[in-house]
Amino acid sequence: MRGAGQQAVMLAFLTLLMACTSATDSPLHHPSGAGAWIPPPQTPFADYIRQNEERIRQALTTHHYAAQPEPFGPGYPLERAVAMRAPYELRNAAAPCPQEAARPGFLLIHGLTDSPYLLRGVAESLLQAFPCALLRGVLLPGHGTVPGDSLDMRHEDWLRVTEYGVDSFRGEVDGLYLVGFSTGTSLSVRYADAHRDDALLRGLLMLSPALAARSESAWLSPYARWFSRWLGRDAERDAARYESFSMNAGAEFYLLTRDLSDPDFPPLQLPVFMAGSGDDTTVNMEVAREFFCSKTPAQSRRMLWYSAQATGSTPAVTCEGLQVVPAEAPEQRVYSLSHTAISVPPTDPHYGLDGDFALCGHFRDADYETCRHDPTATVYGERNLGEGGRYEGRLVRRGSFNPHYEAMLADMVCFIQGTC
Repeated sequence: MRGAGQQAVMLAFLTLLMACTSATDSPLHHPSGAGAWIPPPQTPFADYIRQNEERIRQALTTHHYAAQPEPFGPGYPLERAVAMRAPYELRNAAAPCPQEAARPGFLLIHGLTDSPYLLRGVAESLLQAFPCALLRGVLLPGHGTVPGDSLDMRHEDWLRVTEYGVDSFRGEVDGLYLVGFSTGTSLSVRYADAHRDDALLRGLLMLSPALAARSESAWLSPYARWFSRWLGRDAERDAARYESFSMNAGAEFYLLTRDLSDPDFPPLQLPVFMAGSGDDTTVNMEVAREFFCSKTPAQSRRMLWYSAQATGSTPAVTCEGLQVVPAEAPEQRVYSLSHTAISVPPTDPHYGLDGDFALCGHFRDADYETCRHDPTATVYGERNLGEGGRYEGRLVRRGSFNPHYEAMLADMVCFIQGTC
């Protein structure tokens, strides 16, 4: 039973929600009827990809492309948007691998309101580093179509798709790494915890590790979703992911992760690699650090903690395997790293330094246009950088790429190889 103080907070919060009147929903904020497909066990992965491509195409055609040919901007025709949001498989078809070569597998699991695109760059980099690898990215139910489909999603379905993804590698690879971004990391930990004897697993690669929400009121979300459907709604300009956030999404994330910070959670025996920002305003990095230091094997773990001088975002304590890395890259206008930056290379055509899309949804009107279109007036960072959305007189674009990506990737590769 929660304390009287927390009960009072909940009552006040729910009363406020009931008193508020929400704006009229657009069709994007209702279920599409074409939500991501959950495959039965042993479905060929190619069929899983094809089914979800068809559903994404249907939803995007109906809700975005029926009205205009490029609703996400020039250069984003329908098929490009479908490819960005759909599950995928990567393998090196250029030359056969020697019979004696190791054949690692990598299952890539994206984050909340995201799509497989957020880890596509990592997948391509890993294939370059391990040319005999097999890589597959899954699409979590409720994602990839329209934000209205997040109103019905359940974390149990995310776990089912994670298990399907793991099982799709059996008999095809020598060992499997789970590569998660944000919510994908908590799904990786949940799978590893429930399958501690699975000989296929070789380790967890966790980017922007999401083991608890940053908000201390996250525990209210399972109750609040019965009174309010949305924490935030936006115009949905991003071809890769949702910009709206449903209360149900927050509730299901809380239910997925609520036991992961329990002191009685049994330590993992798998190798664990983490990389995250001390300035992360989406997830609680101190919870991730505590998990790393107390629940992973000291002899086979590595954590990169990006710290910004402007915010003093150092970890509370350190432990074996944890390295504090300066976040700044002034030559790329980066002064802190955001939650959304860690997994994306600067060369990414969508989110990179010269990419087509900028994360400016926290601004409105003239500031929004300046943030989107005037690089000289902006810097990159997490939302806590500076004051009032400005740092040293310039607008703060939320970071969408990691200027230290190549160094992070090198750390990740040597971690996998055991040569760090």
